[in-house]
Amino acid sequence: MSAGGPGPRPAGRVPAAGAGIPKAPAWVNVRLDGNQGRAPTPQFLAGLAREVEAIRRYPLDDSLEQVLAHRHGVAVDRIFVGAGGDDVLDRLCRAVLEPGRRAIVPAPTFEMLERYVPLAGAELVSVPWTDGVWPRRAVLDAVTADTALVAIVSPNNPTGLVATVDDVRAVCAAAPNAAVLVDAAYAEFGGEDLTAAALSFPNTVVVRTFSKAFGLAGLRVGYAIARPDVVRWLRSVGSPFTCGTWSRRAAEVRLLEGGAEVAAYVRDVARERDAMERHAAKRGLAPLPSAGNFVFVRPPEPAWLRDALLGVGIAVRAFPSGVRITMPADDRTFARLLAAIDAAVAPAAILLDLDGVLADIEGRSAIANLDDVCALAAVRPLGVVTSCPRRLAESVLQRHGFAPFVKALVTDEDGPGKPDPAPVRLALERLGATSAWMLGDNPSDVAAARAAGVIPLAVAPSGIGGEAHADRLRVAGAARLIGGIAALRGLLESAARLVP
Repeated sequence: MSAGGPGPRPAGRVPAAGAGIPKAPAWVNVRLDGNQGRAPTPQFLAGLAREVEAIRRYPLDDSLEQVLAHRHGVAVDRIFVGAGGDDVLDRLCRAVLEPGRRAIVPAPTFEMLERYVPLAGAELVSVPWTDGVWPRRAVLDAVTADTALVAIVSPNNPTGLVATVDDVRAVCAAAPNAAVLVDAAYAEFGGEDLTAAALSFPNTVVVRTFSKAFGLAGLRVGYAIARPDVVRWLRSVGSPFTCGTWSRRAAEVRLLEGGAEVAAYVRDVARERDAMERHAAKRGLAPLPSAGNFVFVRPPEPAWLRDALLGVGIAVRAFPSGVRITMPADDRTFARLLAAIDAAVAPAAILLDLDGVLADIEGRSAIANLDDVCALAAVRPLGVVTSCPRRLAESVLQRHGFAPFVKALVTDEDGPGKPDPAPVRLALERLGATSAWMLGDNPSDVAAARAAGVIPLAVAPSGIGGEAHADRLRVAGAARLIGGIAALRGLLESAARLVP
C-alpha cells in the first residue's frame, strides 16, 4: 500500500451468504457463542448517569480519538473510530479492494472478513491455518501484483492461534503496495500484542475493539490505527457518523477507569481457558492452544457437541472443523459448562422414558428390541423415568424382558412428575451417576432432562401427525431426534470413541 496507492472507490457488490450469531432458542440461558466480554459493573453506568446529553447529540468531537492516540503513542490523525470492528473491516475492504484485486485471508478466521472481501468485488484467496504457527510461507507464496490486502488476525478467531511480529514484518516486505491488516480484537487475552510493532511499518492497518476485553459489544465501538491518508479513506467510504456519542463516551470512560475490571476479567479467562484445555484434552476433544477468550475444540462430529450443549441450555459456536466455546469467566457457569461437556461426550448413565420409548403400554407391545436394550445396558447403567404407577411400570418391564437391565426405576409414586426435573435427578442419584443422556418421546421429557443437566434426546415420531410432533420436540429443545434404542447405541458409541 504505497503512498500513492488505491484510494476510496465504488466497489462492485456481489451476493454473499449471511453471517453473524444466530438467535438463541428460548430455552438457552447461557450464551457462550459470541465471545462477548464480561459486562461492566453497575458503577460503570453510574459514572455515565450524567451523560444524557450525549444520547441526543451527533458524534462530532474527537475526545475518544485523543484518548486512543495517547494510549498507543500516535498522532490523533492516525485513529479512526467505527461502529465496532466489523464496520472498520468493511470500510477497509471497500477502500482498498475492487474487482481485479485479491485479498489473502488465512482460514478459518473471523467470518465477516470472508464476507466483506467478495462484497467489495475482490477475489478471496484462502490459505489454510488450522493449527500450528501462522502460515507465513503459504501466504508469501500467494502474494501477487494484484494483492491489495493481507489479513493477519491474531489471536485468531475462531481457533485462538497466534501470529508473530516476524510474520507481520515478512508480509509487509513481500507486499509493500498492499494493506496489511492486523486484527488484534483479542490482543488483551494473550499471545504477542502486535500493535506497537505493526505500527512501525508503513502499510499496516491495526484494528481493535471494545467488544471483547472491555465488555461493550452492545455499544459497537471499534477503531483502526493507520496512516493519516488511510484514515481519511476509512472516513470517506461510509457514513460520517459511526458509533454514537454515548457509545464513544462509554468507551472512553471504560478505557480510562475500567482497567482493574478488565484485568480481572482477563485473568479469569486465562484461568478457565487453561482448565478447559486440560479438561477437553482428557475428553478427547483435541483443543487448540488458545490466546483468545475462548477455546476451540475439534471433536470428530462438531455438530453433536454443539447440539448436546444446546440441549442443556448452553449455546456454543460450531464450525466445520470444530467448536468454539467462549469462557464465561464465572465459576458457577464454568462448572456447569464442564459438567455439560462430560454429559455430552462421556455420559455415566442412560435414562429412558417407558411408554413410547421401550413399550407401547396401551397396545401391550414392545417398541425397543430386547437385544438392543441388552447391548446398551452392557456399556452404561440404565434407568427408567416414567409417569406410570410403579406396579404398571414393573409389569411392563417384566412382560417384555427389560426388567433385568434396568438398575433404577422412578415412577409416579416417587414425587413430582415430568417436566419437573425431580424424577430425573432421583434416577441419577439411584444410579450413582452425575451425567447422563435421556431418551423420551414428548416435550415434558425434554424439559425435565434439561433442567436436571441431562442431555435430552427424543424418539423421532412417525405416522400421521409425526412431523408436527417432531417440531414440538425440536421447539422443546431435544438435542437430537433419533430412531430409538438402536440409534441411541450408535450415538453413544460415537461419543465413547472420544475419550482416550
